[in-house]
Amino acid sequence: MRSYPARTISFCALLMVLAAGAQQSPPDVPLDAAARNAIINDLASRLETGYIVPKTGALASQFLQKAKADGKYNTATTALDFAQTITADLRSVTNDKHLALYFDPAQKTMPPITPARDRFDYGFNKLERLSGNVGYLEIRSFANLDQAKDTADTWLSALAGFDSIILDLRQNGGGNTPMAVYIASYFLGPKPVLFTQMHWRDQNRTIDLMTSETVAGRRSLDRDLFILTGPSTFSAAEDFSYSMQQLKRATLVGGKTGGGAHMGRGLQRLSPLFTAFIPVGESINPITKTNWEGAGVEPDVTVPADKALQKAHILALRKLLDRERDPAWRDTLLRTLTDVAGGK
Repeated sequence: MRSYPARTISFCALLMVLAAGAQQSPPDVPLDAAARNAIINDLASRLETGYIVPKTGALASQFLQKAKADGKYNTATTALDFAQTITADLRSVTNDKHLALYFDPAQKTMPPITPARDRFDYGFNKLERLSGNVGYLEIRSFANLDQAKDTADTWLSALAGFDSIILDLRQNGGGNTPMAVYIASYFLGPKPVLFTQMHWRDQNRTIDLMTSETVAGRRSLDRDLFILTGPSTFSAAEDFSYSMQQLKRATLVGGKTGGGAHMGRGLQRLSPLFTAFIPVGESINPITKTNWEGAGVEPDVTVPADKALQKAHILALRKLLDRERDPAWRDTLLRTLTDVAGGK
């Protein structure tokens, strides 16, 4: 399978990384005017020359410089307060939830990084058989495809035993876009499909991400597919949901997603105390020629996120019931639908 640059770190995944590291980081530290000004100047320059939307990057850069000149940041006398204030300002200007400045002290010695298999099985969190032989799979994040491909094959192959499938991405903050595309391969068939495109301003190029011609497990090509979404569905999880929706391969059920189509190449070190996540790329859907940045992905069936599973289950059962020809199983499906819908 071809290797593609990943959507390096999603916003939610990045928060988890920083939160884990915060326990070992030194406490908040004082910050003087010279240090603040140096960070603002560096950050403003990087935004103007590298941010994925040039006009917006220039506006954000100008905003920071004017706010500095007006003394807005004079009261941000600690590193953490400064980082939080700058982040809030940048997001107010750009409406970009990926963009952030972090108080992230550099460590003189870094512990070895252990591959992230851990106890969470690379984001594949829960697999269930719902009543009526409807399969339910919750995916909390998209792990690196090179590390997690075998795990993905195991979980996704198991879905072929169900008559209808629900994928739960309501708590999926994103991650590795190639993994999202590989997962889509299980539902789109062996003929490669142009699933999404990654445009990188810093390299002035656009990369086509195609679904895989071969997968190690059993595909689920003729099953109705429902994807659960909500406000915490973000970044690469939105890419997956939006692309499947545009390809008319899935029905999205739940709430509007978070609205983050931008991506970066990881944290940029600005000083010994600060890093920044500056998006230098964006996803482009090959069908609509646009994305969901700042707007979110609208579901096909809108319900509160906490009601999305029940609604998708009902929709799945109704479709199964409509085409079922076995009288005994049809009666079972009808009773199941009545139970799940609560008589509605």
